[in-house]
Amino acid sequence: MTDKIAAHFRESRRTSHSFQRLKQCKGCGNFSALWSDRCLQCGAEGRFLELAELSRVIVRRSAQRDMLLIGAASLTAMLFARDMTGMAVSLLAGAALAAAYYFIRKPYLSVLRKRMIQELLEREDRAIRDGLLRDIEDAASDLKADDFKLAYEKLREVGYLVAGNQVKMLKLMCLNHFNLRKDMDLELGTLVPDDFEPEFIRYLFEVSRVSPELVKRNVIDYTLRYRMEIEALAGGRAVIGAVVIATLRVNAYVVQYQRLIADYIDELPRERLLRLFRLTSGQPAAYPELAPKVAETANRKYGSDPEFQGPAASPAAAP
Repeated sequence: MTDKIAAHFRESRRTSHSFQRLKQCKGCGNFSALWSDRCLQCGAEGRFLELAELSRVIVRRSAQRDMLLIGAASLTAMLFARDMTGMAVSLLAGAALAAAYYFIRKPYLSVLRKRMIQELLEREDRAIRDGLLRDIEDAASDLKADDFKLAYEKLREVGYLVAGNQVKMLKLMCLNHFNLRKDMDLELGTLVPDDFEPEFIRYLFEVSRVSPELVKRNVIDYTLRYRMEIEALAGGRAVIGAVVIATLRVNAYVVQYQRLIADYIDELPRERLLRLFRLTSGQPAAYPELAPKVAETANRKYGSDPEFQGPAASPAAAP
């Protein structure tokens, strides 16, 4: 794909919980995770309420209802009172009960709101799914119209709540149209598909070079699982080589994926091989599958280079 485009993504809102991205239309009850104020179901503008605000409204109405019941009970007692003293007692008892209800309930407001959100999520599960499906269809329409940036931004918001393969593939179709840069808010681990997907491999190659810190265990495991399929692709070895280079950033990964690194040792540039040489020569017992291969490669390629001199540089040192 040669005609890639430059893009600056809309900043995504940071939230503590994924459900905080959801909002509900007061007009038709439709749910959405997008930033637009227009409801995709009824077309109403500015009628969305976020779930946190919705829970506050419901809890407040519940309190108002309870207060009305207390007031009604107090008035009923006053009507049946035999004298003024009885009426006064009924009124004071109602006021005391209302005050007690208010002060007892106040410390538990946050708990009540969280519980209400949980009940909303469970009760409205089907409606939430339907709403998110509308969001996905809306993004797919943008994708068909070649508005890859807008489509990806919408899919990214939905992706915080939906982890299905369909959303992943749609996002990859968008991302493979962009010129990737290090300053972009990119993702990788969240895009690992369920099966072998060349679309993901194309993106993996680009992003592992631009933002190698995004290469985590699930990405490396995917690469290992489909190693044969990747190597069969044009430029497949370059893809795995880029993943291997990214793997070297974390020592725990070097220990865990020694065999993969050893198999791709010749793909490493000099500075990466040098760092690996220094790491493995310092404690060769920790890298039984890797240290001999690093020593042999360092000696073969850079035997006369003084920076590669050390215990691991000599073939005799290899077990």
